[in-house]
Amino acid sequence: MLKIILPSIMLLPLTWLSNNKNMWINVTSYSFMISLLSATLLWQNDMNILNFSLLFSTDSLSSPLIILTTWLLPLMLLASQNHMKKESELNKKFYISMLVTLQILLIMTFSANELILFYILFEATLIPTLIIITRWGNQTERLNAGLYFLFYTLIGSIPLLIALIYIQNLTGTLNFLLFPLTFMPFNQTWSNNILWLACMMAFLI
Repeated sequence: MLKIILPSIMLLPLTWLSNNKNMWINVTSYSFMISLLSATLLWQNDMNILNFSLLFSTDSLSSPLIILTTWLLPLMLLASQNHMKKESELNKKFYISMLVTLQILLIMTFSANELILFYILFEATLIPTLIIITRWGNQTERLNAGLYFLFYTLIGSIPLLIALIYIQNLTGTLNFLLFPLTFMPFNQTWSNNILWLACMMAFLI
């Protein structure tokens, strides 16, 4: 996973150290290279998991999401150049930095093995998203839209946090790699349906 996360982190100094004339070209071309590099994640057996560490790995479900994330950044940069034309150079670099930060957090979210780490990274993506919506949104209601977005997402994720704490107390771990080694005493009762709904509510919202 470091082969994608580290180049993505290097986009931040590239953004701030590039001169104003070549900044968009440098960042966009480098992000396209990261996108091509991430395509190598597709060539893996469906039954195998690419373990990068105890905390991060990819499988046949997370790999397409990571590839989609890396491809969205250069496309967003291409689409934003005309919109950001009247902004100052400092604002342009700050905007690109927010997009890069969002990509790094999403890559780590989709590859997290630990469910509580997944939850923290999932919530951390709200910060750059909120800044982008409230600062560079098109509509005049962007401040209200950002507040509603933050409010509904945070409130909706509270049942997920409660469900994760319950699973941690029940099984002793929230690591996907350790789940097969633990005894899962989940009975088919109505309370399990509530637990499933609590886990899904954050994503449904």
